[in-house]
Amino acid sequence: MRHRFPGRLLTAVSALIVVGASTASVSAADPQNGFKTKQPPMLAAGPDAPLGTEIKPIITVGDTIGGYRYEAIPDGISLLPSGKNEAHVFVNHETSTVPFPYPVGALNDFDNAQASRLVIRNGGAILDASMIIPSIAGYHRFCSSFLGTSATGFSRPILFNNEEGIDWVNETGTQWPATEGADNAREIGAVVASDVTAAGTPYKTIWGMGRLNHENSVGVPGYGKPVLLSGDDSFNQVAAQSQVYAYIADDADAVWADTGTLYAFVPDDAYASVNDYFDFAINSTTDISGHFIPVPKAIATGKDAAGNDVTSADFFEDDGVTPFPPPPSNGTWQRGPGVTSGPGIDGPQWVLEHWGDMHNVFQFLRIEDIATDKRPGMSNVIYLADSGRGLREDQAFAPQAFRSTNGRIWKMVLDPSNPTTVRSLTVLIEGDDNPVKTVGEIHQPDNLETTPNGLYVTEDPGSAQQFDATQQVSDAARATTARLWQYKFSGTGTDGTLGVVAKVDQSADEGPTDVDSAAAPGRWGEWESTGIVDVSSIFGPGKFLINVQAHTLFVEQQVVTSWTNKREGGQLLLITIPGG
Repeated sequence: MRHRFPGRLLTAVSALIVVGASTASVSAADPQNGFKTKQPPMLAAGPDAPLGTEIKPIITVGDTIGGYRYEAIPDGISLLPSGKNEAHVFVNHETSTVPFPYPVGALNDFDNAQASRLVIRNGGAILDASMIIPSIAGYHRFCSSFLGTSATGFSRPILFNNEEGIDWVNETGTQWPATEGADNAREIGAVVASDVTAAGTPYKTIWGMGRLNHENSVGVPGYGKPVLLSGDDSFNQVAAQSQVYAYIADDADAVWADTGTLYAFVPDDAYASVNDYFDFAINSTTDISGHFIPVPKAIATGKDAAGNDVTSADFFEDDGVTPFPPPPSNGTWQRGPGVTSGPGIDGPQWVLEHWGDMHNVFQFLRIEDIATDKRPGMSNVIYLADSGRGLREDQAFAPQAFRSTNGRIWKMVLDPSNPTTVRSLTVLIEGDDNPVKTVGEIHQPDNLETTPNGLYVTEDPGSAQQFDATQQVSDAARATTARLWQYKFSGTGTDGTLGVVAKVDQSADEGPTDVDSAAAPGRWGEWESTGIVDVSSIFGPGKFLINVQAHTLFVEQQVVTSWTNKREGGQLLLITIPGG
């Protein structure tokens, strides 16, 4: 869920739009047969793909349909059936005109975050395409997405997009740089809801769903009302600072009005000392229970009475006397673009983080995506992708008990009648029992999807998991691009089997569509697989939509004074996995 180029300067002027119509829909050039990309697939069958696995590319970054263009860094995917063998498919674009990562450098995205609506027919033909959230809305780095429906307690479909970021931006005028705490500024890290069946597709920020590096907000079926779990995709590389939250509301209207309550997951008293990633030893059978505690509304929203974003100076500890401390200056909290010393970024995210520390909220490392078990009677079983740190063998940060090399998949079991009670938290798939570049381990798990038959995991390999041209030859036994894993459920519902059913194909890098003036091929692993979603109920058994983010392939670039705007490559594909 991250692109790995140096930070860059903002050139676009954009304003925050709370509710409003998006760009107009345009019809496909061939309404009878629809649109299909002419570019080859950026995904190939993996070594464990079952017989009959098929991969079809649908649309590639830079492809146009009328006035619509498939934009860069495609990510989360959600869908809404719209007729026989047809669906409205919503795709996020993880772009931002704010520098990321750090330090500030000379490359930048053309646009802020956007969300596409594609009308896709069985077989992958696109009949219609539009942007429902445009760049001018002023959101940043949309990651995974989720569509709330009647199955998860929504009376009408509501789409949730999530900002994965921590920087301050201006709400009007040039967005970056911005001043912490200024009246015209806000901190990134919010959830955006879209009423996808309403005229004009209105969208708005749901501040009460928490101010953090949101990866996804996923509805849990079975409670008769919206129960949305969300994870903190923390950027910090030193401390465990990622939490899991639940936003619970009475109905879809209550979510839209932001009258729900945010809760944070904490261990039960009997397990109070087991409160972070490293308290679960490698390959341990540790199993803790816990519960969700309510987050004060002002801390959840990160807003004061005047509607401005808060900082640590606005709050006191539980004693009502001691002020909240400012962010630490020792590197255990993220600093701003290009800042290498001094205090970290103050604002709603730090306030929520410190409140969590005060109340023993469990600290994961980097929660990416969340998925619920789709087997009958098991919707209270939750899977959490923790990307971990991808540390090399020579890297470690005290006082961690061990290195986080490949990440983990956690399993959380909620009480079927009370979503604030956690019966169990365990490690389902352990990645840290081997070093980085172990080919049989998951490399930084990212997006998740489930079917009644298994769990699917995409990869976003960190820099320690990547292979340059020389290593691809010298270390051929381990060299691999990002993959799609299948964790096949066993008949007993306990242990499963892991296999690679697809791999990213980076052969288009430096090919005819790559206009990168640097002309340097990317390392295997710099592209990521992402955004997988099961579409079997509409397009047929074993079918999934999945995105590839081709971070080192530029389909467009523009030199602007001392920096370069770039449009990264990527592709939406339809993959058929028999028995999936």
